[in-house]
Amino acid sequence: MAAALGTFSAVTLGKPRRVEGHTSNVEGPIYYEQFGTVTVGETTESGDTYNLPHKITQPAFISFQPVDAAGVTFVTATTIADSGTLNAWTQTTTAQLAGATTIVLTGLSTIDDVYNNCILDIRFSDGEIQTVKVTDYVGSTKAATIDAGLAKAVATTGTYFRLRGTLLTTTGVAITPTFKFRVIGTFD
Repeated sequence: MAAALGTFSAVTLGKPRRVEGHTSNVEGPIYYEQFGTVTVGETTESGDTYNLPHKITQPAFISFQPVDAAGVTFVTATTIADSGTLNAWTQTTTAQLAGATTIVLTGLSTIDDVYNNCILDIRFSDGEIQTVKVTDYVGSTKAATIDAGLAKAVATTGTYFRLRGTLLTTTGVAITPTFKFRVIGTFD
């Protein structure tokens, strides 16, 4: 089987917290850290890529610790906004009514569940941003089910979205490995 974009079968995320020593952004950006644990949903192959969900919008440092992952490490960490397949802000082109709990993520992956547990920012045409969590993703329709109803209606133009997270690529083979991770960065 060729390397592929995969999904996690279990995700546990802690809340982002301020890194000690940062009291204001006058001297520089305020950094936050978030911890989590993920379990890959299938046997990995070298070159498989996974979408690591976290709330940090601009990661500066990411570390991993295998819990049960003999022979596998993650070697590439690409912020979703900087990857070739996902852009910082992408326009959604499918209308939805206010209160709906699904939104179409135009132009994204056709793989089911690949964005589950990711944080999704939705920027409406008036500039207001709603932040939600993706609870399910159907690749054939590109429909993301979200954990809260849309605050406003989505028109076919003028509404944009971005996913927060990091794309990771594996180097070896393991059966459903589990990793702990730490992300440090800032919010914009």
